Amino acid sequence: MKPELKPKLIIMKKVFYYLTFFITVCSFAQTKVGNVYFNNEDVFGETELMLNGAGEREKMYAMALYLDLDFDFDDLEDGNKVADKDATMAITLKLISSMEGDELKKTIRNGLERATDGNSYVLEDQIRDFIAFIPNEVKKFDIFRILHKKGGEISVFKNKTLLGSMKSLDFKKALFKIWLGDNPVERELKKDLLSSVDPNPVLGKWKTYDINTGVAINIVQVYMIKNKVYGTIERMLRESERDDICYDCKGEDKNQKVEGLAIIKNMVAKGENKYAGGTYTNIKDGSVYDCEIWFDNDNTDILKMKHKGEKGVHEWRRVKEKK
Repeated sequence: MKPELKPKLIIMKKVFYYLTFFITVCSFAQTKVGNVYFNNEDVFGETELMLNGAGEREKMYAMALYLDLDFDFDDLEDGNKVADKDATMAITLKLISSMEGDELKKTIRNGLERATDGNSYVLEDQIRDFIAFIPNEVKKFDIFRILHKKGGEISVFKNKTLLGSMKSLDFKKALFKIWLGDNPVERELKKDLLSSVDPNPVLGKWKTYDINTGVAINIVQVYMIKNKVYGTIERMLRESERDDICYDCKGEDKNQKVEGLAIIKNMVAKGENKYAGGTYTNIKDGSVYDCEIWFDNDNTDILKMKHKGEKGVHEWRRVKEKK
């Protein structure tokens, strides 16, 4: 190589490096609140959750509410229902100003007193356990994550370090009502947490039907893992089929119970309100087909599904939880 070409080659390599870095960073979908960013999908320990909303408490912190898919989106208008639900959810709190650890502890205590209408003494033991997780030194830009797993387990993280865990569903309800209850620490923040991000309409529970007879078959829960859509049979509607086994299924699905079986796998977005590139498993004979799902005419309560093993288009209807 000629010596005079080396600088140009080095420059080109640097440009390529920074371009690659820029594309990688920007490929992660985020939501901006003030000068703070929150991932639209985030991992808490080993639990992946979706951003529901984010807001800011002026001069103190920005925060985000993350939920799993076990939610009726209509309930998101009611913060008490969200706080009371025994489901996996999390809060991320990013400090935007410096404060003492004691100040943060007092803020939590005051919030719990508001959330319980002055009855926080009933939870005093749990409050002490939780507050003990908060370090004495708290700095600007520190990130706290509070994860609740279904069943009542609460874990607290500072940055990437687990500070501690405890178990109390009653305390979890009160804790989340600091921000989501009838008397939140800031009403505008509550509004932001409950409504700043529109849910993906494909997610939720769907009732499927026999394409020939129109008889309902089962309830399928559609969810997302790492930007891919999956659908699992939650319940067979015929009582006689509740314990069916898919003997003819292939691979890891073979001899598995039909209830709990993922029949839609690895679907990826193909434009607005359409997913393809994945597979559909026919539980009757274990056959696996390429398939696609989509919405027509902005009607997000009817999900269309078509696969290569059968003519015609299936219509799945959204299951709405009763109030």
